[in-house]
Amino acid sequence: MSKYEVKEFEFGMEEELVEVGTKVASKWVWPYQHSLESFKNICSQSDFEPSLLLTCFKDGEMIGYIMARIGESSLIRPDLKEDCVYARIFYPRVLPGHEKATDLLVEKIIEALKKKGVELVRTRVSSMREGSLQYIGKWGFTQNKTYPIGYKLYYNYELSKGKIERITKDVLEFDKERDLEECTEWVADFFIVSKEQAQKYILDFCSREDIVSHLVIRENDKLAGYCYAGSNSINDKIKASFYIDAINEDYFDQLIIQTINASIERKADYFLIDLVYGVLKYEDTVKSLGLSKVATWGVFEKSL
Repeated sequence: MSKYEVKEFEFGMEEELVEVGTKVASKWVWPYQHSLESFKNICSQSDFEPSLLLTCFKDGEMIGYIMARIGESSLIRPDLKEDCVYARIFYPRVLPGHEKATDLLVEKIIEALKKKGVELVRTRVSSMREGSLQYIGKWGFTQNKTYPIGYKLYYNYELSKGKIERITKDVLEFDKERDLEECTEWVADFFIVSKEQAQKYILDFCSREDIVSHLVIRENDKLAGYCYAGSNSINDKIKASFYIDAINEDYFDQLIIQTINASIERKADYFLIDLVYGVLKYEDTVKSLGLSKVATWGVFEKSL
């Protein structure tokens, strides 16, 4: 019987990485995967290290991979000392039937990080990957106190239930000239990014062909609610809010309702909303609209 073989990334593997990752993610409630363009961009960056993108082969076929980034900021919040050498592991993607390869990939990526002097490693895990919350504990990872299980939730609305019949009288279509500056400030604060990056998020969204909604609510000529929603990149039958926030529950409801109804018009299967950070306080109102919790997230960490 042939064995699993772990190899460092080599240029030319990008298409196989995308194919494996897409197959693994296809059954998730929110399938996500780096595109071919995204992988090529990652691998062309000056700080890219092939030893931290490990692939796994069996009988000449790629069946999985794992990636880590040293200093990855998306999970490293201000609770870490500046002189701490940290890294993020992106949870391994392994094809069904090859689950034993997961252990090998995790073992090898931790070895590689230790060799580079990494002191602390974090990873983000979701219940939509069956067994992953339990699996990560096997390797000595524990919940991060700031971002434990439940810091981020997925709720969805099965669109076969039909439209939500409620007037959304305060909702307006996004107007670039009127709204861009304020929306940029909101998005920058929410995602903890620069205003330049936040504005790029918004303008990139404006150029998409799969926009479901791009909405604002204004009160006394000030921004009071903002939402933009589109299609999943792997399954266009899934629609979701990519950003949503409002100054009160009523405005938040109106943005969700109009976006859900727009998703129905686009003949989607379900609409998904990501509750995280400041919008977790709206969980009860989301439930009251008929949405159901379908996944939870947590950040786990391990000292090396």
